[in-house]
Amino acid sequence: MPTAIVTGGAIRIGRAMALHLAGKGFDIALLYHKSSAASEKTIQEIRSHGVRCQGYLEDLRKLDEAESFINKVLQDLDNVELLINSAANFIQENIEQTQFDTLVDTLNLNLMAPYLLMREYKRKVNKGLIVNILDERVEKTIPTFAAYSVSKVGLKHLTELAAVEWGQTVRVNGLAPGLILPPQGGDPDYLEKAAKNVPTRTHGKIENLLQALDYLMENQFVNGETLFVDGGSSHC
Repeated sequence: MPTAIVTGGAIRIGRAMALHLAGKGFDIALLYHKSSAASEKTIQEIRSHGVRCQGYLEDLRKLDEAESFINKVLQDLDNVELLINSAANFIQENIEQTQFDTLVDTLNLNLMAPYLLMREYKRKVNKGLIVNILDERVEKTIPTFAAYSVSKVGLKHLTELAAVEWGQTVRVNGLAPGLILPPQGGDPDYLEKAAKNVPTRTHGKIENLLQALDYLMENQFVNGETLFVDGGSSHC
């Protein structure tokens, strides 16, 4: 069976993608930041598909853990074919408000760690596909989440650089979600209210992202692209 590595795989988008891939027959290397009932539940749900799932409790803000992670996976699982960089934080501070710890943690987790994971994937695996989870904000200038926005714009550029450098052996693409999940702890009607600002006047669903992931996996001639799944919001 092929193996997929999913960071931030215990919750939200990462969890949905890990379960989707398990349903397609992938063994899963699941990286998560906190050991919790949610992470254990995700691991058991993945295994219920009849595939292997190895959980890894790692803090990608610590760059030495990011740099060594691919080696850990390769000791446990075979035939790695896919890396999904989904782990990220999302802190609401504009440039002036940005605290030092926010800046360091956000750039480490959202940009530096994917950089190291991608580099080590190329060095040690050198085949398959890398998918970086971006954000529709990479096409906008919204200072509200300043460090987050900078990190995602940087990750988009890194996606394009790696695709050009590695395309012969490893394809690299990005997925940029729009209004699909409410913020953690957000109002129950958040999506319905915010959908008024989307050109389609609707919000997306996790299934829309999974369809986009399938497209990137199946189309072997797509490389260096960012696929926006946002109802057109990135053009507003």
